[in-house]
Amino acid sequence: MSPPPLATGRPPAPTRLSVAVDTRGGRLALVRGGAAQEFTVTLRNGNAADHRHLLVAFQMEVLVGGPGDVPASGPGLLLERFDQASGTWRPAELRVANDAKPLSLFTGGGPLARDAVRVERYRLRATAGGPVGSSPLVVSVVDTDTDRAPAAHVLLGHSTR
Repeated sequence: MSPPPLATGRPPAPTRLSVAVDTRGGRLALVRGGAAQEFTVTLRNGNAADHRHLLVAFQMEVLVGGPGDVPASGPGLLLERFDQASGTWRPAELRVANDAKPLSLFTGGGPLARDAVRVERYRLRATAGGPVGSSPLVVSVVDTDTDRAPAAHVLLGHSTR
């Protein structure tokens, strides 16, 4: 709930969308072929604008292992999003690349009203034949109606061994 206007009659200062990422231990430490690790993404909308289509997007740079590591085979990492309506985990897009995807190429996303909060659950798993290494998971929010990122990117520490 927003605070009441100041005694001067002026409306409260505008606030913007913010993003927070949380996981046990503050980072993802995966083991190839091991269990997935869960994390949440919390979107807190400010009082400035309603959003019709906000999409949480994920990207990571290519993992480069150390000397003596077994070369990777297969997709490497699997990202899933928890679908509350069905109670099941569904595949989510994880872009593994060393360049940024243009914001105009993103589609979809859900609404977020002024002063509303949305929490999304995800989990990431390293496949048995995937690469090892360390690269942060970049969590971005894209307004697919305007082709812009209304909040700063959040980096979640990650390593796979």
